[in-house]
Amino acid sequence: MQRNYLAATVLTVLVAMALVTAGGIVASGSVGAQDTADTESTDRQSIQVSATGTAEAEPDQAVVRVAVTAEGEEIASVRDDLATGSAELTDALDELDVDYETTDYNIRQPRVPQEEREQPPYEGVHAYEVTIDDPDRAGEVIDAAAGAGAEVGNVQLTLSDERRTELRDDAIEAAMNDARHQADTIAASSDLSVTGVSTVDASQQRFSPVSFDTARSFAEDQDAGAPPTEIQSGAVSVTYSVTVTYNASS
Repeated sequence: MQRNYLAATVLTVLVAMALVTAGGIVASGSVGAQDTADTESTDRQSIQVSATGTAEAEPDQAVVRVAVTAEGEEIASVRDDLATGSAELTDALDELDVDYETTDYNIRQPRVPQEEREQPPYEGVHAYEVTIDDPDRAGEVIDAAAGAGAEVGNVQLTLSDERRTELRDDAIEAAMNDARHQADTIAASSDLSVTGVSTVDASQQRFSPVSFDTARSFAEDQDAGAPPTEIQSGAVSVTYSVTVTYNASS
């Protein structure tokens, strides 16, 4: 009886000691994992910078906006005058073999009291947008429109879709290069190293074609025997802006 009691007591003590030891290992492992996470969190840093890139190129496309206008006492007469003027204008444009499309057709009665009117009660407009792949030919379109008695409202020297995409890509590359240069400079002054990109926010800020607002008819100049119209070109620019967050570590 005494021997069995002592054996049971020894076994109970051994089990208790094993449980205490196991609990100590689990606790130790948990603390160690927490210390590692804290160290990694302390090492990770971020640097956020903003940069702008610009690319320029000579225009490879021109857009000329022209319009036939008419006014009269009756809507029918205004419509007929627009039809006649438009036919003359489109014939002139067809001779130049250029692309054009109607952008506006409207006959309206100006909101002016009858007693204050100095012009006929109805006015109309048939507006066109002419697109040419050679900006140097913009003057030809202007002269043709003037010869047809049309008004030239705006001349824009711009970029084709393909060239504009190429220029946009160049602007993005310039912006990203500047952003990385800024981040490296900031990191070096803070005893850090840039390890990668976390986020990028990019948006096109500006597209700047060369634009001329004429808003007048060239018919009188043509009647006076003026020389052919020439449009002086200039660089077209695309500007892109980025905000980049970089990962950094010490």
